Amino acid sequence: MTSKIKTSIMEVYSSKRSSPICSSNAGIFCWLFLSHHSRLKGVINMLRGVAGAPGIAIGRAFVFRPEQLEFERKSISSRDVDQELVKLQHALRQAHQELSSIYARALSDLGRDRAGTFHAQIMILEDATFESELINVIRSGVNVEGAVGEVVTSYVNIFEDSRDEYLRERAADYRDVGCRLLRILLGQSWTPVPRLKEEAIVVARDLSAPDSLQLDRSRILGLATESGGRTSTACILARSLEIPAVVGLGRFVHKVQSGDLLIVDGSKGTVIINPNEATVAEYRHRRETYLACRKELQMLSDLPAETRDGYRVQLLANIDHPGEVTSALAQGAEGVGLFRTEHLFLGRDTMPSEDEQFAVYVQVVQKTGGRCVVIRTLDYAGPSSPFFQSMHYEPNPFLGCRGIRLNLNFEEIFKVQIKAILRAGAYGKVKVMFPLISRVEDLRRAKDMLQQAQLELEQEGKKFDPRMEVGLLVEVPSAALTAELFAPEIDFYNIGTNDLVQYTLAVDRTSARVNPLHQALHPAVLRLVKNVIDAARNSGKCVAMCGEMAGEPLATLLLLGLGLQQFSAAAGSLPEIKKVIRAVTLREAREVAHRALQLSAPEEVRRYLEQEMKSRRLYF
Repeated sequence: MTSKIKTSIMEVYSSKRSSPICSSNAGIFCWLFLSHHSRLKGVINMLRGVAGAPGIAIGRAFVFRPEQLEFERKSISSRDVDQELVKLQHALRQAHQELSSIYARALSDLGRDRAGTFHAQIMILEDATFESELINVIRSGVNVEGAVGEVVTSYVNIFEDSRDEYLRERAADYRDVGCRLLRILLGQSWTPVPRLKEEAIVVARDLSAPDSLQLDRSRILGLATESGGRTSTACILARSLEIPAVVGLGRFVHKVQSGDLLIVDGSKGTVIINPNEATVAEYRHRRETYLACRKELQMLSDLPAETRDGYRVQLLANIDHPGEVTSALAQGAEGVGLFRTEHLFLGRDTMPSEDEQFAVYVQVVQKTGGRCVVIRTLDYAGPSSPFFQSMHYEPNPFLGCRGIRLNLNFEEIFKVQIKAILRAGAYGKVKVMFPLISRVEDLRRAKDMLQQAQLELEQEGKKFDPRMEVGLLVEVPSAALTAELFAPEIDFYNIGTNDLVQYTLAVDRTSARVNPLHQALHPAVLRLVKNVIDAARNSGKCVAMCGEMAGEPLATLLLLGLGLQQFSAAAGSLPEIKKVIRAVTLREAREVAHRALQLSAPEEVRRYLEQEMKSRRLYF
């Protein structure tokens, strides 16, 4: 049986994807102004996707349509198996050589963090399980091209079905590897990406890491892609170039021709195809306003986050990788309030060693130059299991074995991470934070593990911080309602509003159907936040917030008035938060918080806060 398949090199495999509508915190202060500007009329060809990188781009489209591949999936006889296996080994070797060369170039041009995609693809080629699956399919009687298509498709589907955005983006790595192997097997040379002859907005179904490396970056005005999320190659490229990007737009490339006029609003996640003159004029004005806002905000980076009457708070950054520290400090971050460690564990089939983790943590500590670094222990949540957890079905993984439950179920893995964190503490001001704590017993067990790790390090003669501060990440209502009971066990509180809202309102924040109900300004959420802040104040503990609410300028007045001492957010939103803080007095903020707590609906709270912002000319 033979079947011929014709497909784009970027569309080798079917994709189960959705196009969620959401917006990024980055650039939201200017977005608040823009969203209250005059209404647009006659805008028909407006698409909505994921806000990948803030800003507004207006320009002609450059439609990137990769070369076509044609290959056959056919049955082979047993005497042909060895020949197909030889082809496979040749393709694997050549693909490895090509990727190694690209990785070396990316290291030089982009740095280690942004070159990580190519290293991840090399690891796929070196994965014995991946190779074994290809060999087994060939031995079952399928030609090598068909085997590549079948095996890669299975991996793509597994990763795309994940609720974890990082894992969904791993699907793109497998697609790229599959395309590269097929091209080699078909004897087709790689066609370089066409050179941009003038400045343009790049439009594509997706943008692979190799393609992004070949694009003439000096001429890219913006990016718009059908697929992808906040961690996609397109978004990483856009943020590094500081150009607007919208991803996850769904099927639209067939509607666009090279040369069409486009507007990309990376702050709101919208793209307009062939806008009329009035719309273009409106967005030009918006772009000028955004750039003016951005310039003004950049001037605040070296100023303290201090109210007009001298009350000082701390602004910290949420990061995923060491490479983000430099940018965060440039945006005015006074340290790292949340270092997520999941990337060390995901997308691999071996445990990161203590030394490997220690090296990453120390890199962050050194880059902060003695500033505070809060490291959260592994918090994994998704429908598929991490490599060290036996596979089993969890019908509701966000209520299952995640956060501290996962840590305590795998004590040796947990202890290795704690030891690495403790060792990093010898080189700077490091704090450890435990996620998804719902009861005091779990916190005590985690602290017992911390003490065991300290004893082992002492016996091994390794340097560590024996007095490392311990924090409680408040993410569930039970912890928020009983916050005062945790005070004797901890040194600081940190409020994770993303999950706190999810669990308080019974809303899956990853579901597009109910996402509009995920409202951080809901009165129930505000009361829980206030309860935690009050408990911290009464016990003399510091209290921070690291959820997205902390990076929302509209909520800054409210949180400041409630008594929040530290705001930890995406680095891009820190200047906007600082702008609000420096424009008011603490007394004004307290009055705003008091009145907001009297309101009965999240829409009422939002309208009230918007009015307060406008009255202080914080919408410009």
